[in-house]
Amino acid sequence: MEGAFIELRHVHASYHEPVLKDISFSLDHGSHIAVFGHSTSGKTTLLKLLSGAIKPDFGSVIVNGTNPDATPSNNAGYVSVESNDLAHETVHDVLHDFGLEQGIQNLPAKIGEITQVLGIHHVMQKNIQHLSTTEKVRVKLAKAALSEAPILLFDDVADVVGAAEMKALLATIFLGRTVCIATRSVAVAEALQIPILLLHKLCMVSMGTKNEIAHATGTSRVVDAWVEGMRYDLLRKLRSHPGVLEVRLIPTDQLDGTCIRITIRNSRYLPALYDALSQAPLINIQELPVAFDDILKSLS
Repeated sequence: MEGAFIELRHVHASYHEPVLKDISFSLDHGSHIAVFGHSTSGKTTLLKLLSGAIKPDFGSVIVNGTNPDATPSNNAGYVSVESNDLAHETVHDVLHDFGLEQGIQNLPAKIGEITQVLGIHHVMQKNIQHLSTTEKVRVKLAKAALSEAPILLFDDVADVVGAAEMKALLATIFLGRTVCIATRSVAVAEALQIPILLLHKLCMVSMGTKNEIAHATGTSRVVDAWVEGMRYDLLRKLRSHPGVLEVRLIPTDQLDGTCIRITIRNSRYLPALYDALSQAPLINIQELPVAFDDILKSLS
């Protein structure tokens, strides 16, 4: 973790009862990560720890070399769909006043660029209270983009604006910034196509790509193999192979030959499976993408 931009070590947090237990991870500057977990998994608490809004009971939280609560600008990067901190003012006034408070240079130009990207340039003279929920969230995202916060923390925001829009924002106005996106949506976590930090029952299960998390959690994997002819001897051999849960023939016109679908206990058995298949008249082999739902089922 040495030199990490964000570093958590053995963090525990609670209110009246435990909310997070023994969380440790690190992120480099400019990283984008999705924090996934069901309700009460601790996503909001983790983001508030990073913003400095709350302190851990035990362990350490370091952002950009210091404790988050020692950097007031951290809180400016926290955006929640549930917060109701927007005043009875126009969008322009809210963003302009916020930019002045933050000491932002070239403020009019920056507001124009950010609101254009967020698609709220046409509502600048509207009272914020008259906007839709999605438009209000976009105004909050505009404030975060204007801020000098070292880390941007989006709590269920992608569930409102959608994964496609959030991906576009990560590639434009949030490019080069460190961003944590908390979501309770499996579809959003997958569609963002960024590393995932998986929370489950108040603990951090793993962090990485879907394949890396599947490997760490021992999630079953599926492999399709096309072989020449009808190889019943191969079927028998595969069914008795260590780690194989199921072997069946799959009708397909994708390639010539017979398609055999093999489900293995977890990815640790892949090398041995490939060795067994290499002895057959193999036409093609393909690992099916792991589904995030399958990872979650492996935890229950």
